[in-house]
Amino acid sequence: MTLLFFIFLTMLSLMSAAMSFKSQSQHYENLDDDDVIFYSVLYSVVTVIFAMAVLSKFLTNEFRLGFRSVLSLFVLFLGEPLCQFLIKGPGGVITFAGCCLLIYSVLPASHLPVGNKAVLVTGCDSGFGHAVVRKLDSIGMRVYAACLDANGPGAISLRNNCSDSVQILQLDVTNKKEMESVVSFINDTVGSEGLWGLVNNAGVWYFSEIETTSDTLLRKVLETNVLGAIALTRALLPQIRHAKGRIVHVSSLLGRITMEGNGAYAISKHALVAFSDTLRQEMKKWGVKVSIIEPTGFMTDSMKEHNIVRKKEEVWNTLENVEIRNTYGRQYLDSVYNSIIHGSNRFPSDLTPITRAIRSALLSKRPRARYPCGTGAEFLMTLYPLLPVWIADSMSSSLGVMPRTIRPAALEQ
Repeated sequence: MTLLFFIFLTMLSLMSAAMSFKSQSQHYENLDDDDVIFYSVLYSVVTVIFAMAVLSKFLTNEFRLGFRSVLSLFVLFLGEPLCQFLIKGPGGVITFAGCCLLIYSVLPASHLPVGNKAVLVTGCDSGFGHAVVRKLDSIGMRVYAACLDANGPGAISLRNNCSDSVQILQLDVTNKKEMESVVSFINDTVGSEGLWGLVNNAGVWYFSEIETTSDTLLRKVLETNVLGAIALTRALLPQIRHAKGRIVHVSSLLGRITMEGNGAYAISKHALVAFSDTLRQEMKKWGVKVSIIEPTGFMTDSMKEHNIVRKKEEVWNTLENVEIRNTYGRQYLDSVYNSIIHGSNRFPSDLTPITRAIRSALLSKRPRARYPCGTGAEFLMTLYPLLPVWIADSMSSSLGVMPRTIRPAALEQ
């Protein structure tokens, strides 16, 4: 992909340079030949410099085709002829150069050297956390991989497939004693450089409407997704401040867009976003950067059929209110979860967008405050707040997994 992009970029540069001379000759009738050549050379110089600068950025940051890359190609290919036709003369050159500089400024920044940087990642048994540990290990970072079960299959897989730079730690973020043990271990082993990064990835998800979500499950979701992340972050802030490092919170599309049936999870992720936004502002004076990763749906272990069935049983078994059970009915819950199982294959299994975003948040010289990840994520999160409520609700319904043809037992009578 990078090689193809390089070839494409080179062709665009040559085409733009050729178009430059041709359009200058046709539209600068009032200029002599020397002026036409002079402006053509200026446009060509700006084009080549911009093209090489963009290429350098993408080579440094594992190039992938996205909105900003398309925008840079648009400016490169169409910006020059438009400036020549519409503005002309020195004003056109200055405008074109300014546009190039503006686009360049929003491209991903180059990465810092890995050096001896240490990072703690939570929720590494599977999914995003597991993939991130392997990615960070592959680029030479020291990784503390916190697993819910340090002797489970996920932890064993990390031990077998990662280098000695990865240390497996036992951590349930809702367990105060385990958290204190992990913090103490990191304080004793991280060294004089401090802890460079913390990735709060541990989280739980249940599909359950607000009325069918028991207090037990609601507390579990909030304590894991929000309170655990807050407690761990606060405990490690001295080490992170010392390193002038990075804090990364793995949120979700549901941290900004709510969907039916995801109430507890959405509440927790909205709270995590608020925590991240506050912390980002408060940490500026310390030189600490805070980023939020906002994935759409991805096919991880939590979306596998046996785990979805287990969550369904947990939702039903913790729901002790008999009246609510009768109102919704077991058949309704079974039908909803069967629909989720059948629709789970629509989610991509490639977690590269997540690992790339977390790597950038940890090592980019100018990390972004938010990293929407997944097809259409950035567009959706930009559009959603601008829509009238009724249109936003309709969009959420169309994106969600709640089937429209299934109704609670009380509505079928």
